[in-house]
Amino acid sequence: MNFTEHTKIRKEKFGTVVFDTLTEKIFITDEVGSEILRLVEQGMDLPEIVSTLADSYDGDREAMEKDIAEFAEQLKSNKIICESSQE
Repeated sequence: MNFTEHTKIRKEKFGTVVFDTLTEKIFITDEVGSEILRLVEQGMDLPEIVSTLADSYDGDREAMEKDIAEFAEQLKSNKIICESSQE
């Protein structure tokens, strides 16, 4: 996964601000959302992100996988991220 070319991100104390320059929409994430965005920025795919976060946080891996997948779908539906081969 990658950010679309019209996406700008800025890390803040509370999380991350995501700005879509095409639609001029702003999205705000918490610290966990920031971590997911950081991993997307590194070019990780969904299974790699789940694995990395499951190693970092306590909790049910299946629940994490579901939550991360839902977050990724929201990012995709808002055209913040896309699959690596798309843009």
